[in-house]
Amino acid sequence: MEESIVLIAREFSKEDNGKLFELIKEVKEYDGNFEGIDDIRNVTDYDMFLKDLERRKHQNRIKPDYSPQTTFGAFDDEKLVGVFVVRHALKGRLVNHGGNIGYFVRPSERKKGYGKQVLSLSLEKAKEIGLEKALVTCRVDNIGSAKVIEANGGVLENEYYDEGMNKTFKRYWITIN
Repeated sequence: MEESIVLIAREFSKEDNGKLFELIKEVKEYDGNFEGIDDIRNVTDYDMFLKDLERRKHQNRIKPDYSPQTTFGAFDDEKLVGVFVVRHALKGRLVNHGGNIGYFVRPSERKKGYGKQVLSLSLEKAKEIGLEKALVTCRVDNIGSAKVIEANGGVLENEYYDEGMNKTFKRYWITIN
């Protein structure tokens, strides 16, 4: 990725329908065991997806033990290169893994520097909703994600083993400036 390229983060709109389905297809073809933002992988009806994104932003419209969240696309020009979620609070399982921010970069755009930018945009949006620090987690074996988190100021707090998922996660805190 060239240094002059700047990603734009915005919430999804009706016009992004085809872009999202292209990304979903690529993710499923590349990574059959994808563990990212589940809401994206399972989209089949775009209008319902948009309604669900709006619902999830409001605590009174979701389960009490869930956190409100806002979902964004990260666009290079008009190409959807990544997706991220900013969770407004830490509740339930998010305290151990998941955290305040979940993000991913489409497979064809990985290792180009987009991950660092996507997480940076996530932190900007987290600041806009009033967060002063953010928990960001990744699987212990996801070296690329750990590097992205650390490049954005992530400080490793600990590792957490989730028995239900049979996986270990790294838990990082990032102070938002």
